[in-house]
Amino acid sequence: MDAGNKDNFLPESHTIIMDGTESAAEIKPDLEKLRAYKQAKLALAGQLRILREALTSLGRERGEQQCAELMVKIAEDQFTLAVVGQFKRGKSSLMNAIIGREILPTGLLPITSAITVLKYGPTERLVVDRGDSILSRELPVSSLPDYVTEKGNPGNEKKVKSVCVELPLPFLRYGIEFVDTPGVGSAITANTLTTYDFLPKCDVVLFVTSVDTPIASLELSFLKEVQEYVDRIFFVVNKIDLLADNERNEVLAFIVETIGSHIGNNALKVFPVSARVGIIAKTSGDPDLYEQSGLKALENALGSFLSEEKSTAFLAAVASKTLRVLDEEAGQDVIGESALQARARAIQKEKSVTVKRDPYAAATAIKNAQAKLETLYKSVLNGQTTDMEDTAAIIVPSAGGENAATTIATSIVNISTDLKIRGCPVCQHIAKYASDFFAHWQYQISIEEQAQDKFAAELGFCPLHTWQLLALSSPHGASVGYARLVEQIAIRLKEKIGNTTGDKVQRLVRNSRNCRICELIRIAEEEYIQRLSEMISEPAGRSQYIRSQGICLRHLGLLMNTVSQSEVLNFLIYHAAQRFEEDAEDMRSYAMKHEAIRRALQNRNEKDAYLRAIIRIVGDQSVCMPWAGDGEI
Repeated sequence: MDAGNKDNFLPESHTIIMDGTESAAEIKPDLEKLRAYKQAKLALAGQLRILREALTSLGRERGEQQCAELMVKIAEDQFTLAVVGQFKRGKSSLMNAIIGREILPTGLLPITSAITVLKYGPTERLVVDRGDSILSRELPVSSLPDYVTEKGNPGNEKKVKSVCVELPLPFLRYGIEFVDTPGVGSAITANTLTTYDFLPKCDVVLFVTSVDTPIASLELSFLKEVQEYVDRIFFVVNKIDLLADNERNEVLAFIVETIGSHIGNNALKVFPVSARVGIIAKTSGDPDLYEQSGLKALENALGSFLSEEKSTAFLAAVASKTLRVLDEEAGQDVIGESALQARARAIQKEKSVTVKRDPYAAATAIKNAQAKLETLYKSVLNGQTTDMEDTAAIIVPSAGGENAATTIATSIVNISTDLKIRGCPVCQHIAKYASDFFAHWQYQISIEEQAQDKFAAELGFCPLHTWQLLALSSPHGASVGYARLVEQIAIRLKEKIGNTTGDKVQRLVRNSRNCRICELIRIAEEEYIQRLSEMISEPAGRSQYIRSQGICLRHLGLLMNTVSQSEVLNFLIYHAAQRFEEDAEDMRSYAMKHEAIRRALQNRNEKDAYLRAIIRIVGDQSVCMPWAGDGEI
């Protein structure tokens, strides 16, 4: 058909692309665009992670699983281009024409209710996933008809769930999954169900109809369903070689008008194609026949899309699917009455709120993530992926004061019980306090953006407490929790280019004077020392203290600074001196019995005397901090 005549029978707003005069854009790497795309992808992954954690906390297994699948999709950068349509429209033939080989079986009989995926692989192979087995089978590609046709697998008696054909084709190299779906509307009901179930996994579709039975009502209903899940659709009219030019023009005009009015699209583009002629042209190397088949125009459009728009379509599709998960979960109460009652009981018992499954935190995380996802989705659709970096790395300093998301509740202090331990009870208390904080915090920064923002704005913790936090974190948790802090360091360093000194760079490292954990420990330490001071001011308290191992020198000094009575001061000094004398005796006895090979005679005090003495001198190793006059770490 002459390109100059194609608009004679079409509404001005519609276009049929047949001449293929526009060549596919040459793919040249644009580092800034690639970086913007990666930042947008990471931002989207961050929201998915938060949603997944929140849904897991609420016991929403289905939503959690859907988020997990989308996370896999993002991680693999897996773009699903599916070919869909009514039974016997030539979908498999079209795919064969595009890849240039007769790989997918074609014929009069429909394929079974199985999805056939073409993806990149260094060597050709067929992987069959059967629903009754956890193991996949690897087979030669030539055996594909034995699993996806009615002749080779009648009624899907082999229980094939899906098949994957790996091919070393450049077209598939960049994360493209080219998917052949069962035709809808055939006598095999399972085929239609399989295709409908697969629609949520599609990112872009080639919707195939044909000129032999132009656009049936079943196809229009199916098309409406496709639109629910997919934003970008390529419309292909196959088998144009069956009609003469004048008949073809009339049929194409009817199809374009019908589809356009049904979906409300006044700028519809349709690609008339002969898959049969296209495969002949490719295998014979005939460029004129290739162009006449309409395959060149379709492939050019696909090439341009994959090189220029694929990233945006991919991100939009994942964001849309994630919002759909939220819509499905919206019908259920995020926080149930039982969860509220459980939390109230925990507070009444003065338990720590370091419980991972906090419904309030989960509900807040879901609400915040939904707002971010909607913003991301709109930005992607508007082609504003370059703004995603700011979304991913934005730092929002916390409003003054601590809240339940970033602090822990102080447990009831029982000094009488603490004095029975063999170390320093003050060190034990603040070590437990820090441990509870870390257990809560490492969870918070893996799920809550506000916590991540706060952590980044504060530039993290001092070296000592950074390593203590990492000791409790997994590599995954550390990667999630520290990503924004690392981004913030990069931002601060860039700001100092051309106007900085080594001292200013060193200030990016927290120390004992500006580390939040150090400050919290100092507060907990002061409160505990004050309670201990009140206790030993009474004779009954001193009676309990005299039977203890005492406290370390650092905390002894702090305790003495709170005491005014000389009697109590002398009591504390005498008690400490007596304990050190006993430690020295026990250490010498231990060494003597060890050298005499009489270890069975060693008692408990002798065995750990060295450790108790060291703790009393320098404090417990888990809470060692610089003294006030020591300067920065």
